[in-house]
Amino acid sequence: MGGGGRGRPSGRGPRLSPLSSAAALQQLCSRFSSAGLQDAGSGPEEQTEPGTAAGRMFVQLKELVMDQNQDLQWRESGRWTGSEDQETAHIVPLSVHSLLVLQKLLSHGAVLLDLQQSSLGGVAQQVVERLLDGEQVRAGDGDNLLRTLLLPHRYSTCPPPETGFSIILKILIFGSALAPLVGHTETSPCGSQPDGKLMEQAEATVALVGSVGFLDRPFLAFVRLQEAVLLDSVLEVSVPVRFLFLLLGPPTASLEYHQIGRSVSTLMADQVFQEAAYRAESQQDLLMAVDRFLERSVLLPPPDASREELLLSAPRFQGETLQSGEREQSDSLVPFKSAEAPLRRSGRLFGGLIQDVTRRYPQYLSDIQDALNPQCMAAIIFIYFAALSPAITFGGLLGEKTEGLIGVSELIVATAMQGIVFSILGAQPLLVIGFSGPLLVFEEAFYTFCKDNDIEYLTGRVWIGFWLVLIVFITVALEGSILVRFVSRFTQEIFSFLISLIFIYETFAKLVKVSPGAC
Repeated sequence: MGGGGRGRPSGRGPRLSPLSSAAALQQLCSRFSSAGLQDAGSGPEEQTEPGTAAGRMFVQLKELVMDQNQDLQWRESGRWTGSEDQETAHIVPLSVHSLLVLQKLLSHGAVLLDLQQSSLGGVAQQVVERLLDGEQVRAGDGDNLLRTLLLPHRYSTCPPPETGFSIILKILIFGSALAPLVGHTETSPCGSQPDGKLMEQAEATVALVGSVGFLDRPFLAFVRLQEAVLLDSVLEVSVPVRFLFLLLGPPTASLEYHQIGRSVSTLMADQVFQEAAYRAESQQDLLMAVDRFLERSVLLPPPDASREELLLSAPRFQGETLQSGEREQSDSLVPFKSAEAPLRRSGRLFGGLIQDVTRRYPQYLSDIQDALNPQCMAAIIFIYFAALSPAITFGGLLGEKTEGLIGVSELIVATAMQGIVFSILGAQPLLVIGFSGPLLVFEEAFYTFCKDNDIEYLTGRVWIGFWLVLIVFITVALEGSILVRFVSRFTQEIFSFLISLIFIYETFAKLVKVSPGAC
C-alpha cells in the first residue's frame, strides 16, 4: 500500500541505507558530544592519585584461543581507555543478554576483594582455592584450571578497520542492544599505543574469558588487589593491574564468552562503575553497581522497529534519564555522595559526627512528620509493644537478680528516657534501643561483684554510667565507629552463643536449686 498514512507504523518502514546509517551514527555521536553527557555523578576531570576511585582505567580483554601449533594461549582481543577527545568517542554496543548473564554469574561467582598478591601465579592460586572451597569447580579440575590461568599471553594482529556502517549494523543486528554513555572508547588491540601521559596515573583491568573442555559448568571470579602491581608479560603496556576478571566454562555452555567479556570491559571503563568497584565491600555492592549501569544505559529496539529518527533521539532520551535519576537521588532519604565514605576516617576530631549531622539532620523533621501520618499508627503500636515487652520481661528478671534494687518500673522509665534522648541527639528517631539479654548477664555479674566486695551496687552503677560517657566521647572524637567494618557475623554468633550458654546454664541451675532431692 502506498501513501503516507498516519496510523500504526508498518513493520516494513523505512530502512537505513549504508550512507544514511553512517551519517546517522556520526550525527548521534556528535549530539552526545555536544550535549556534554558525562557519567552520572562525575564532574570535571580532576588530578587524581593512582588507585583512587576516580583514577583513569586501562582495560584489556583477552580470550583463550589456539595458535597454529594447537597450543592454547591468551590473546588480546580489545582494549578500553578513557577518552579525553569527545569527538573521537563512539558508542560501544552491548548485548542486553550478555549483561544479564554477567549479572547472574556475578551473583553466584567468587569475589575476592583487597587480595594481597604481587604476581599472576599468586592471584591464580587464590582464585582456584576459593573456587574449590565454594564447590564451583570439581576437585580434580583445580590443577588444570591453574595451568590454564597461567598460559602465556600473546597479542593479536590488526583486524580490518570498522566503518560507521559496520558499527551501526552491530547495533541493529544484535537486536536488543545497549548503548552506554559516551566517555570510554573500545579500540583495536593492535592500534597505536596509549598515550604515555594518559597512562601515568592509570591502573589496569585484565579480563580473561574463554572455554575449556575439562569444566562442566561456567564460573566467574572478580578480583580486586590490595595494591596495583605490574604483572609480567600480561599487558603490552607498563600499567599496574588492580582488577582481574575471569570467566571460563565448557564449550557446550550457551554463553557468548566474547560478548560477556566486552560487557565487563565496558563496565570497568565506566567511571561510575569504577568508583563502585574501588569502594565495594561485598558482592552485593558490585551487583548494585551493575544495576546502576543498566539504569543509565539506553535500550535500542530490534531492527524491525529501528529508524534513523529513533537513533537520533537517543541522546535527548538519555539526557532526560540522567537528569531524572539525579533528581530522584537528591530527593532520597539519605542522598548518595560519591565523595563520602561512611566507614572511612575524615582525619579530624569529631569528623564522623559532623558528617552524620550534615547527612541526617536535613531529614530529621520529615521522619517525625511522616510518623504522624494515620497510616503509620499500626507500626507505632507495634513498635510500642516491641519496646515495652522486653522492658517488662527483663525488668522482672533484673529485679530478681539485684534483689529488687532495679526492677520493672525503673527499667521502663530508663528505657523511655534514653530512647527520647537518643532519638533527639542521635538524629535517629526510627531506631529503637532497649534492654537485652547481654545487659542482664552483665548486671547480674556486676551485682555479684559488688556484693562480694561490699560495694554499693547503685553507686557503682552511676560510676559505670560516667565511664561509659567518657569512653563514648573519646570513641566519637577519634571516629572509632569505623571499626565496625571488622565485625563479622562470626563475631556476633560467638557472642550470641555465649549469652545462650549462660541462660541455659542458669536454667539447669535453677532446676537443681528447686529440686534438691532429684540429685
